[in-house]
Amino acid sequence: MENARLDHGALSTADHRSTLVIHVGAEAYAFPAAGGPVVIGREHPAQVQIPHGGISKSHLRIEEHNGHWTGIDQSSNGVFVNGQRRSTIDITDGLTIHLGHPEQGIAVRFTIDGAHIDDPDVGLDETSERDAEETANITRAGQAVAARREELRISQRKLAQDKVINAGALIAFEKGRSWPRASTRARLEQVLQWPPGTIERLRDRVDEEPDRAEMTGGTTTIEARFMAEAVEVALGTINSTIADLPEPSDPDFNYRAAGILADLRKLETVAAKAAKSTTGAPNVVLVLSQIRHAYRELMLRAAEAPNATLGQRLFAARHRADLSIDETATAAGVTPEVIAAAEADAALAERHVGAIEHLISALPGPRR
Repeated sequence: MENARLDHGALSTADHRSTLVIHVGAEAYAFPAAGGPVVIGREHPAQVQIPHGGISKSHLRIEEHNGHWTGIDQSSNGVFVNGQRRSTIDITDGLTIHLGHPEQGIAVRFTIDGAHIDDPDVGLDETSERDAEETANITRAGQAVAARREELRISQRKLAQDKVINAGALIAFEKGRSWPRASTRARLEQVLQWPPGTIERLRDRVDEEPDRAEMTGGTTTIEARFMAEAVEVALGTINSTIADLPEPSDPDFNYRAAGILADLRKLETVAAKAAKSTTGAPNVVLVLSQIRHAYRELMLRAAEAPNATLGQRLFAARHRADLSIDETATAAGVTPEVIAAAEADAALAERHVGAIEHLISALPGPRR
């Protein structure tokens, strides 16, 4: 039977937010959201200590914001989900990760107990009830902030050290999961050297033609230009990061490329939504085309790596065969949603993995 240990950060009877339970072997460590960040590492001051040579002193830092738990890799040997190295992970109930090695590393399982309530001090607005449009709007603003931060060479850790916004909250914002409070946005704008209100305008797209927008129900040309500029800035930063990637044969290539590909997918979602709802703004379509080109080239490049993911190999095989996602799904005997999820490196059922592997082996081209 597992031995449950409660973190020494006391759980107030008034706080009903979630509790994270970290399972390592037969041990279980419980941490209430009110207790602050949790570190998994080799030795003190890590709250969860794993005395193993492949574990860094501070291997994984875990933070909670509005019920969402985020893990941030701080190690030398990596954090792996489904065999893929991740710099940040969304921790969900039942998730298992490996520390130090994709297969032989230390297995760590997470369970999450209890609901949550808003905490006035976390610096984020609750977003669980947001609709898809609002999520896309916040994602657009978050991507622009990330691009500006990279342009000024300001790290997430630096912003946390300067008490502008902590790393977990910033990651949640830049991924479109949460919206910072006004005071946090003001601090960010000051550090990013932006005029007050810029982040909110990025989210709201600065509608300078309300009458036309109301009549057409679409995105105005003014809005589209502003949106295209924000996305183009983000794409420029991503392209610079791509240029700095090592060769696919380098052991670090795959996990670095995975993060860039995830960013490109989010950026494409924002740009595609803008292109669909905009008329008379070719710059939006041009940016969307550039994003898709960058994504395609990096996916094909990643497929050449010795440790290419199933999704990357599937993408390359599909493009060599000139197959659409729907056609690929039919050939594999799965739904188009499964193919899209596979190419995004999402977790799949074993039967779906087997069907996709079988299809890849049947298609022409390099096989692994």
